[in-house]
Amino acid sequence: MASLQLAVLAVLTVFSVQNCDCFKPFRVGDLVARSESQAGLVGGLVYLLNHRALYIRDFHFDVPGSVGYFCIKITGEQNYTLLEFEDGPIDTGFSVDDIELSLPNGLTVANVALVGVCGSVGPDPQQQQGQGSQFPSSDVLASVSVVPETVTDVPCNTTFLGEFPGNSSDVGSNGQIEGRVYLLDRVTFAVLGFSYSGMEPDAFFWCGSGDVPSASGFPCIIYGTSVVTSLSAIDDQDLVLKLPSDAIGTPIEYLAVWCRTNNISLGHVSFDDGLIPTVAPPAITNEPTDPILLGSFTTRGHSVRGDVYVLDERTFRIDNFNYDGTAPGAHLWAVKGSSVRSDTYWILPDETGSLDALSGYSNQDIVITIPQGPDYPQFEGITINDFDWLSVWCRPFSVNFGEVEIPDDLELGDGNVMVPTLPPIETCDMLQPIVPEENCKMLSNDVSVRWTIDEGKDDITITLCGCVLPDNYIAFGLSGSDTGILMFGSDVVWTWMDNGGAVHAQDLYITDYAQCLFVDGGNSNETRGVCPDPISNSVRGVSGSREGCTTCVTYTRPLAAESITEDKPITPGSEQYVIWAMGPVGSLRTPQETEIPIPFKHYSRASNSEADMLLLDFGRAPVDECSLSCPDCVEQVVPWPRPTLPLPPEDTTILAQIGPSGGQRGYFGITGISGWGIAWYLNGSLIPEVRFRRGVTYTFITEGGDNPSNPARYHPFYLTDNERGGYLVKSRADQEKETIYAGFDGDTPIGVGRYCEYRVKDIDRSLEFDTFEEYKEETLELVCDPSTTEGSPGMFQWTPDNDTPDTIYYQCATHQFLGYKATVEGEINVTTGTDPDPTTDGSDVPTTPSSAYGHPRVVLPWAITLLTVFSAVATAFLI
Repeated sequence: MASLQLAVLAVLTVFSVQNCDCFKPFRVGDLVARSESQAGLVGGLVYLLNHRALYIRDFHFDVPGSVGYFCIKITGEQNYTLLEFEDGPIDTGFSVDDIELSLPNGLTVANVALVGVCGSVGPDPQQQQGQGSQFPSSDVLASVSVVPETVTDVPCNTTFLGEFPGNSSDVGSNGQIEGRVYLLDRVTFAVLGFSYSGMEPDAFFWCGSGDVPSASGFPCIIYGTSVVTSLSAIDDQDLVLKLPSDAIGTPIEYLAVWCRTNNISLGHVSFDDGLIPTVAPPAITNEPTDPILLGSFTTRGHSVRGDVYVLDERTFRIDNFNYDGTAPGAHLWAVKGSSVRSDTYWILPDETGSLDALSGYSNQDIVITIPQGPDYPQFEGITINDFDWLSVWCRPFSVNFGEVEIPDDLELGDGNVMVPTLPPIETCDMLQPIVPEENCKMLSNDVSVRWTIDEGKDDITITLCGCVLPDNYIAFGLSGSDTGILMFGSDVVWTWMDNGGAVHAQDLYITDYAQCLFVDGGNSNETRGVCPDPISNSVRGVSGSREGCTTCVTYTRPLAAESITEDKPITPGSEQYVIWAMGPVGSLRTPQETEIPIPFKHYSRASNSEADMLLLDFGRAPVDECSLSCPDCVEQVVPWPRPTLPLPPEDTTILAQIGPSGGQRGYFGITGISGWGIAWYLNGSLIPEVRFRRGVTYTFITEGGDNPSNPARYHPFYLTDNERGGYLVKSRADQEKETIYAGFDGDTPIGVGRYCEYRVKDIDRSLEFDTFEEYKEETLELVCDPSTTEGSPGMFQWTPDNDTPDTIYYQCATHQFLGYKATVEGEINVTTGTDPDPTTDGSDVPTTPSSAYGHPRVVLPWAITLLTVFSAVATAFLI
């Protein structure tokens, strides 16, 4: 048995049921009250226990004046159907830990769209009509939606074995260990709602024979990946356990949580011998290899760091991984080539298997595995030896935040180290759902698309429904790529209902990953970004409705493409990638001084994760997969108060540094424009609106980096008439349309200096704070890195004059939308050279020409020396 323990411990890992590629009870979610007045009065956690049964954990019902009944909504039906409950109607004050409910004959979980609690004040319908009584939707007190894709993984049968901690003699019987144990098949357990305080350092799930657990038992495998670990603290997780191959044929009479160091049981569940039949053991063929240290990430931005190891030919381990999580679209990026900018690359899934953008990490140990199988054709035959670099890469802006080089010809063992082949779980035939008359697909938990192709086969009618407020849009259409999700070239319709109840639907024309703007500051009718189609709108037959917090808009469009360059055809009979988004409706001022509605940046959208990309055949046989429920209205994020930076006459110095954009509360909330994840901080404030005075000379201290070879830390500061910025990354034609007032000498940026950044101490928490000041004080720290100029800040001066427009912008010359606007006030008296405005306290200001485009004041070396001292003092003051 000792060899068995070693083999099993080599693969021991904690892995939640939701990530397990196996059949298991499925955690649907919490029952949610339909009205705010009943919130907290009715609730419970709902599971699909097996294909004919539901399980509700921690159920409670305390709705005054009501009688409750468990009910389900069958797919395609309007009313809810009552379920039989052995204790009869649910009275106020009812509370029970665990409830199992069977579905009526002829139904399986594949037929269920929602699980709920229905209410009644009148006579008991069970006594009058029996099981199967119908309730209208208005009688539903609480409900939770069932996602159709989940029912295919629910086991055929489950056998309840007992609950942890079990016997009162167990150490964990004082509440430090909890869980409900089911047998799924001959070698598989499920432990639902498992919690463990982590009170012992060497604890494992433990199987064996006998009346009580003992050291002669052996570890059970927690289904998952090949990471050696004992049980740490776990809070309310659903786990799947496997009997190890070597244990086949051994009597199994208990499942325990066992501490090896102290030889004690922390909790156990006993069951009859012979309950688990024996099967032939499979072979374990792979051999483990020692981890190989590749090195540490080179930190180039967003606090990326960590030590990278190779475990086998398909597995990395990153120890003490850190990334602040503030950049959009950052991924783990495996590259083949001489640099991380090579065109041959792979996006690796994170430690959970997700291909979504990375969230924040704070010195975490994670394991990254190259996926295998038909869902990942891009990785077929790929091993770590095919890579030359591993980096943290910002995909939207093509910036490297940190990398480590992978040497050639590493001697690696096979992947999936020491994972035994286990017998498959027995499945059962599920009854088919009721066949609907039209197609419907959930795009996410809070938006659906329903469609029918007209009988003449020339048009398609589409209904978009979502949990959105008025003046928030739902957009849907065909991807711009035949192989995945792509905004460019897409054919999208955006729909919304305004506050007045009017319903709208329009074609979109997408030329840039940015909010719609008029080119040349509105001097022409040409637009760039995500804009309403200026040429054609193929949408017609628009109608809509709003019920509660659910908005639905219906429209008709041709199947064929009316515009060859801007539309894409819908081709029934073949699968096509679709994209969608939800967000606020904004407005854009036209050159004719009118306002037109435009979509602002989404707060929810189609995932570009290859595992989540949605393919639809619009010509498929009708299948209704929708169960949209919007119990609560979507709350809008309130932006931080708009900052200003009014400079008194005696204060003419501005310190420009870099910091996080603050997400929806910060840059986007203030400007309505998508930021880059970082933004300018002027005198310690996030993108304040600066107020300049004509005739006053201003000194700019710039600390946005001076190394062009590291674009993530190279942000030349300049003043311009262009609200986007990014002068150095524009075409020559676009550059010629832009007027630069300061920060350049010809085409050379001079607003450069050492790199100082307000960095997130741990993970971005901007949504948690009501003011920027609180966010800055609690979560940010100012860090200045040495640069090629030995830590010196940059400096230039500028004097606005009468030719300077009333509104200008401070921006970054290498990236767009890092800054904001500035206003220029006052007027210089051309006769006396003074500013007559009394707000200047009557002091004469000498006339100094505006340094428009490449004519900044010359800064002497001694001034730089004094400036360095000033910057150090200013930095200490701002911290």
